[in-house]
Amino acid sequence: MAIRVTQCFTTVALAFALFVPVRHAWANEKVTAHNKAIVKDFYTTVLIGRHVGAAPRFLRPDYIQHNPDVPTGLKGFMEFFRARFAQPLPPDYKRELLYLIGENDMVVVYIRQMWTSRDGQHHRALAFDMFRVQDGKIAEHWDAD
Repeated sequence: MAIRVTQCFTTVALAFALFVPVRHAWANEKVTAHNKAIVKDFYTTVLIGRHVGAAPRFLRPDYIQHNPDVPTGLKGFMEFFRARFAQPLPPDYKRELLYLIGENDMVVVYIRQMWTSRDGQHHRALAFDMFRVQDGKIAEHWDAD
């Protein structure tokens, strides 16, 4: 008798699990598209275009930087990249934004960099960065190191 009750309960539980709709946490397409546009504009304006002065349009003042080589906060970001962008690039240096992938507040960019070093060697590097957007501005950044 106990086995039949257990089997019956198991059957009912399985049927319930199969036929009760599961609520999924789907991405909000409008939010995702908006956040991808913010990250794309930031990347092309500030990092590719090297316009550090535009960073406050895109980064929160309390911006969190997870790369230990770059200071956290908007001010630290701007100071670091002003100094970095003051360094000359190889004449053929090119940084391209290849893909943006996002879901809700998280956006990942996939980039390619190409240049020729002083010794004539051609270089190509692929990398990605991940950003979290909050209230219309970038709140956090992670590197792929």
